[in-house]
Formats: sequence, C-alpha cells, structure tokens
Amino acid sequence: MTTLVKTKSVAETLRVAPKTIQTWVRKYKIPVQTNDRGHYLYDQMAIERLQTVKSTQMPDEIEESDDVKVATLEAEKRMDEILQRLDHLEKMIEKKADEVVSFQLLKHRQELDDVQRSITTIEDHLNELNDATDLTESVEETPKRGKLASMFSFSS
Repeated sequence: MTTLVKTKSVAETLRVAPKTIQTWVRKYKIPVQTNDRGHYLYDQMAIERLQTVKSTQMPDEIEESDDVKVATLEAEKRMDEILQRLDHLEKMIEKKADEVVSFQLLKHRQELDDVQRSITTIEDHLNELNDATDLTESVEETPKRGKLASMFSFSS
C-alpha cells in the first residue's frame, strides 16, 4: 500500500505554496487521488512529477539558492571575523580596566599613607602639648607665698 500525503505536506517538501501545487496538478493533468472531501492526495509518483514541473517552471531558483549559499557563507565568514575582533576588543578593555583599577588602588594607598603621616604628626603635637601642660601644672602646684607673707617673714 502506497503512502498518500496531502497538498500541504507536498508544498512544504517542494517549498512552494499549496495553491501552486494545486495549479500544477490541474495544468499538467498530474494523476492524483482525492479523499471524500475532494482534497488531493499525492503518491510518490505524483510528487516526483511535481518536482519535475517545479524544476522546469523555476530553474532560476536553483541558481539563486547557490547564490544565496555563497552569500550566506560570505556573511558567516564576515560574522566570524567581526566576532574575533569583538573578542579581541573585549580582552583589551578588560586589560585596560585592570590597569585603571591597579592605578586607583596605588593612588588610594598613597592617600592612606599621607593620612597616616598626618595622624602621626597630630599625635606628636598632642603629646608635646600634653607634656607642656603637665609642666605648667607642676609649676603651679608649688605653693606661693602671698605678698604680705613675703614682707613679713615668719619663721616657723
């Protein structure tokens, strides 16, 4: 028993519209069967005849498909080149970003060192002020005689 297929399947196989298949069947009187609804059913022999009709009706399509294949290959080659360039540029950008981050880290380190030196200097000045304050307080702690007491010295 032979396999019968519908117009839509044949059209997809031959890459033409279903109406084109139906037109060729009527125009070239290709023998096909019909189902109870009147839809065409195609056997392998009918499909081969339709393929022959297609090749005689659309000879430019074969050449065009070769041109399309060549154009597609060229486009794919160009796309590969572009992707390689893009990868190269991405690597360069990453390298540059790493260099910038390294430079920024060095700058921050220098700034931190400067701040640390300033803090050390301020601490030294505070220690000096504390020492000077301690000396002043020790001098003030010695008892002073009043003016009257110095005039009249009382011996104890």
